[in-house]
Formats: sequence, structure tokens, C-alpha cells
Amino acid sequence: MAAVGDTLLYAFFQNALRLAFTLFFHIRAWGTENVPRRGGVLLTPNHASYLDPPVVGTPLPRQICFMARSTLFTAPLLGRLIPRLHAFPVERDAADLRAIRTAVSVLAEGNGLVLFPEGTRSPDGRLGEFKPGFALVAAKARVPVVPVAVDGTFEAWPRGRALPRFGRIRVAYGAPMAAPPSDKAACLQHAAEVRRRVAELLEELRRRE
Repeated sequence: MAAVGDTLLYAFFQNALRLAFTLFFHIRAWGTENVPRRGGVLLTPNHASYLDPPVVGTPLPRQICFMARSTLFTAPLLGRLIPRLHAFPVERDAADLRAIRTAVSVLAEGNGLVLFPEGTRSPDGRLGEFKPGFALVAAKARVPVVPVAVDGTFEAWPRGRALPRFGRIRVAYGAPMAAPPSDKAACLQHAAEVRRRVAELLEELRRRE
């Protein structure tokens, strides 16, 4: 695995978080069968909270890698933990070619990868613009893209709040989409279509009981 991690530690946190999310957030997930159990796959969720990465990864029957902003890797405890949970850094405000190469390598080796197309957490919980870089990664790795919608994490832990609060969290995994061609126009079109599907999944989640 290009993003070196600790599978036993990941499994421990995955099981512990499943219990915690069930107790404190009544988490429910739909469409996990849309995520292939083997082989490279890129998951593209909306992003509104620090809770989003574990919320997306925890319900799945396989371990997943994560691209995370580089500043998280300098935090005293978190910075030592997240590389062991299959995370690797990206410089958010620059064209980080190293992170792109790592992402392509992770996927080409048959791993799943979570990449947030908005690039940062939403300031108001609304779905933002999807940058096309993720589409280029999928194109270069030739892997399917699974749109993912997460609802409730903004209410539970928005920007500016020190600690999370109890709430209800829902996550839905959409049908896989084929990787686009690697030209700019195709990646832009693909990014727009993935965003549209994530928006549809969000609407479906908000209509559920």
C-alpha cells in the first residue's frame, strides 16, 4: 500500500467508531454494496465536518485510505495517528503533484481512497463546488468513482465548534461511475456529474425518516 498504515489499528478504530457512532449519532448507511470489496475505487463525499472521514469509512466492509490536509499531520497526537490509519497528506493551497501521484499509486495498487472534491469543509453545510482534480486521479488510475453523500455531520460538528454534539448522521453510497478520459474537458464534465449525483443522494437522505 502506497499509504503505509496499520491494518490492525484501523480495524480496532473502525469497530470502536461503529459503536460510538451508533450510540451518539444513530448512524445509518445505505448503498454500501455499491463500494467494490476489492480493487481500486475512489469515493467522493461532500465535506462539512471533521466527522466526515470516519463516517464514510466506518460502515464499509473494507479498509479505506484517505487524503488529508497536510496541517493535520503536524498536530501532536493526530499527526502520529492518522498515517497509521492509511492517511497521506496533501498541500491544500497548492498543486501538490506528490499527493496526486500518491493517490494514483494507492488506487492502482487496488486500494479504496476517500477524496473530498470540495477540498475543504463547507462553512454553512451546503454543497460546494467540486474541483476536477479527483476526476483526473480516477482517470490516471483507471478506477471507478463512487459518489457519497453525508448528512448530519455539519449539525453535529460544524466549523467553529470545539466539540461535537449528539445528532443523527446518515450516509449513502451511490452507484459506481466509470473513470473519465484524462483530458480537461472530460474531467470537468465528470466532476459536474459526480456533484449532481451527490446532490441527489443528499436529497434522498433528507427525505428518509
